[in-house]
This record gives sequence, C-alpha cells and structure tokens, in this order.
Amino acid sequence: MKWWCSAGNGAWTWTPTAYPGVWLVMGTIAFVYWWVTRGPETPACDRWLGWLGVILLELSLDWPLGPLAAGYLATAHAVQFLIVVLTAPPLILIGARRRIAAMWPPENSSGDRALRRVFDPLLAAIVFNVVVIATHVPEVNDAMMGKQAGAFAVDLAWLLAGLWFWWFLTVPVPRRALFAVPLRMLYLFLGTLAHEGIAIVMLVHDHPMYGVYELAPRATAMSAMTDIKTAGGVMELGAAALIFGVLTVMFFRWSGGVGAEAR
Repeated sequence: MKWWCSAGNGAWTWTPTAYPGVWLVMGTIAFVYWWVTRGPETPACDRWLGWLGVILLELSLDWPLGPLAAGYLATAHAVQFLIVVLTAPPLILIGARRRIAAMWPPENSSGDRALRRVFDPLLAAIVFNVVVIATHVPEVNDAMMGKQAGAFAVDLAWLLAGLWFWWFLTVPVPRRALFAVPLRMLYLFLGTLAHEGIAIVMLVHDHPMYGVYELAPRATAMSAMTDIKTAGGVMELGAAALIFGVLTVMFFRWSGGVGAEAR
C-alpha cells in the first residue's frame, strides 16, 4: 500500500485506492482549520468558503485525481496544480483571515516586526515563482513524481507557496499602507505569469515533454501528445480565468469604494 500518490508502472484502474498519508495530512489540515475558525468572529460565509477550499484540496490529492496527476495524465496534473496553488489556498485563507488578524501580534511590536520580514510580498512572489518553475522542469518533475516522498514534497511545496502568495490578497495582516489595491492587482498579475509561460511551452512543444506521462500506461484514449497539449490549455485558460476573475472583482470593489468616497 502506498502512503502518498506517486507514479508507478501498473496499468490504471478505477478501483478505489487508499492513501493513508493523504488522509493523515488532510485530517490535520481540517482539524487546524476547524480550530482556527471555530470562534464567533468568523462569519459563516467565510467559514464555508474555507471548508470548500479544504474539500477541493482533499479531492485534488486523493484518489482518483491524485494518482492520475502523479503518474498517468499531465492534464490531471494541471488540474491539480490549479486547485492546490490557485484555488484552495485563497479560499482557506478567506475562512481563517479574521481569526488570524485577531491572533496577530500588536502593530510595531517585536513579534509584528519579525513576522513582517517573513510575510513580505516581494519575497513571497519570488519564492512562489521559483517553486512553480522548478517543479515544472521536466527532469525535476520526472524524478520527483516517481517517488512517494518526491510527490509529497511537490504537493507540499505547491500548497505552502500558494498560501504564502495569496496571503497578501486575503489576510489583512500585516498592515501595509503602501500596498494598496492597484498595487495588489499588479502583484497578482505579475506574480502569476510564470505558469502561463509554462503552459505556452507545453502547447508549442513538439513532443510530450514529461517522460513520466509519456511512458505511463494510458489511462484514457488520449495520446501522450494530446495529453500534454490539453494540460497546457488547462493551465493557460483555467489559470487565466481564475486570475482575471479575481482581478475583475478587485477592480470593481476598489473603483466602487473610490467612487463612494468621492461622493
């Protein structure tokens, strides 16, 4: 029995498979999220959005999407990336943001100053893009997906990088007066260009690019080449829809606030 989803040599089967490591990690995440959001200061809407993020994260890491993404379909890997990096983190942070703000050290205290060094938007954007690019280098991906510890490390790196990146767009602490909405929109747009570039490389490549998916037993009728092209399209269009959807909401909320203040 495997403890985490990773690539293997066996033919794909739709027989449900247990992954105890995924259950343990997700159980821990669910418990921590419940503990953080259990107080009355968390609005019901925020709390349920966070639970939606937890559920989506579980669905992306567990059977069947988890093993399909780890060693059978690049398309499943792209869907998993969209969930683990771009969808689940902001939802979870929205659910926990009020409690996080309540537990944050007083402004200008030693704890606040220390945490500010870690929770820096520029540092987060750099690390986020390094993680995204490094985990999509074919040699790195092929080496990591073949081992349970490697696949776990990639999934964990994606989740932590996603939480760190989205923190500055969802959580009100640490307070940064200069990091206004227009600058946050620029942060989101520029900070998510790397994976769009990766998607374009997938679309224009003239061979399947990732050995782990090219050599895997076919889980669907798609050829390896069609699979990688579809994965590129999912990353390109899916991520663009998510990012520009968030940017649109941010713009109209900001412009509405500016208009109300002017009136």
